[in-house]
Amino acid sequence: MKTKIITFICAFLFSIGISVAQNKKAEDYKFNFNEPEHFIDGYSLNYQYQNGTAIHMEFKDGKASYEWINRPRKGHGNKDIPYRSSKLGNNIYLVNWHETEIKDYLTIVFDFNKMTIHSSIIVGYENKPNRKLRTVFKSGIIDHLTLSK
Repeated sequence: MKTKIITFICAFLFSIGISVAQNKKAEDYKFNFNEPEHFIDGYSLNYQYQNGTAIHMEFKDGKASYEWINRPRKGHGNKDIPYRSSKLGNNIYLVNWHETEIKDYLTIVFDFNKMTIHSSIIVGYENKPNRKLRTVFKSGIIDHLTLSK
């Protein structure tokens, strides 16, 4: 009998939560879909993938820059790339940007609590006869993090 009562109470409370959530509109959440957010301006970091490739990134004034600091692409990079970000939790951020010149689009989750990154990148999405579309879906370790705010 106790189990049935507890189940009923839980189901009742859950249904109240669902109905409240369904009655909210986008305006209730105070999202501003028209303005990009730059939550990680001031951060500078190095991270490394399991295969040993490493990248240095910086975020400042709504722009991202990166440079490969190890392995085959060492010395290559890009700068002044407009980025957007969302705060997913305490010290956890979702970041994306579009490198229109080289036709790359990337999304990265930075978890500064666990010092990890998780990236999903479409490399060279433009259709060209001799160019194969590549995607990257990797995780890495942040080995250096600074905040200059």
